[in-house]
Amino acid sequence: MSRSFKLTVFGALVGALLSSAALADPAPARQRVLRDRFRGTILVGATVGVGSPMGFGGGFVELRPWRAFGVSAGGGAGGAFGPAVAVSTTLAPLGGRVWALGVEGAFSHQFSYGGDLATPDGRTMPAGSNWLSAGISFEVRPSRSLMLRVGVGRSWLLNTSDFGVFRRDEIEWVAQNSTTPPGVSPLDAARAAHAGDTLGVWYCHLDVAPSWRW
Repeated sequence: MSRSFKLTVFGALVGALLSSAALADPAPARQRVLRDRFRGTILVGATVGVGSPMGFGGGFVELRPWRAFGVSAGGGAGGAFGPAVAVSTTLAPLGGRVWALGVEGAFSHQFSYGGDLATPDGRTMPAGSNWLSAGISFEVRPSRSLMLRVGVGRSWLLNTSDFGVFRRDEIEWVAQNSTTPPGVSPLDAARAAHAGDTLGVWYCHLDVAPSWRW
């Protein structure tokens, strides 16, 4: 048997062994990992609402370090009693990669227009009001760079008793001689204060914001 024939046979055997090994243990295919669109994002957005912690229209900045938790700060015009600034949190344990359902809470301070409501002797309503809010929210991320959210809930006026500066008969006199925006007003807080209640109002809001990874 010639040397060249032996080399040919040896080469054929090595090639067959290598082919068998490749077929028996193929390299794993590279898989694409789908990340959720919430975790590790920052949002700068706009909000519109009725009775909401950030007013009728405003803006906010939100950090979302984890999928189920976010914290934001912002403000706007047209709060229940005037312009508002607020801090809020979102807890959203339910959801998937592109949607989340959870609860929200906020503390807001409104610069009340109650100072414009005065009795003949010059007594006025407090110049500020503090609110605590709680509600539910539903959020979707149709893309990695866009967030849409709707929320509904209730807010309570923490310093309701401070608005009891008018006597009962004076409240109606001020109501007839002053102009207040539609909806709840400092005069409603005054009525609640005399009744020993905490004023509460329902709210709703819609948020839209671009998002970025951080």
